[in-house]
Amino acid sequence: MDHAVDRSYSLSMRRLAGTAIIGVLSGVLLCGCWLVPVTRTDVCVDWVRFETMQQRVEHASAVLVGKPVKGDGEVRSYGYQANVHTVEVEQVLKGGIGADPVRIASMPVTCGKSYPDGDPLDTGARQLFFLTEQNGEWFTMTPEQGAVPFPPGTPLPFKAG
Repeated sequence: MDHAVDRSYSLSMRRLAGTAIIGVLSGVLLCGCWLVPVTRTDVCVDWVRFETMQQRVEHASAVLVGKPVKGDGEVRSYGYQANVHTVEVEQVLKGGIGADPVRIASMPVTCGKSYPDGDPLDTGARQLFFLTEQNGEWFTMTPEQGAVPFPPGTPLPFKAG
């Protein structure tokens, strides 16, 4: 009888040891998930290239002449941080933007750094803005073609409205 009790006890201990090993391994593996760096999938936008200024005007929701006067925070676009600027509006050429200062987010370049060549709105110079709206925020239409320098006295490079 003692031999049967020893066998039963031995079998129970093996099961307990097996369960303990599985529990420890599971815990280590689950904890290891937090140690592995999480990769972020970047959204890579294939931006439209407009051949003429007139095409930019036709595709923009709003077009205006103005001057960025100060930074005004950040918003997200396509998973990237976009710099927001307060812009003094000189003239609205298209769209429903009032003449008061307006917040405009500079559309970031995607697939890497937001502004590899610098933020095009990070200037106090007068510019033409070609805008689109996302989630109640105004954005430059594309990273490279959403704002262009427009010195005083320069004629409009497209037919206005």
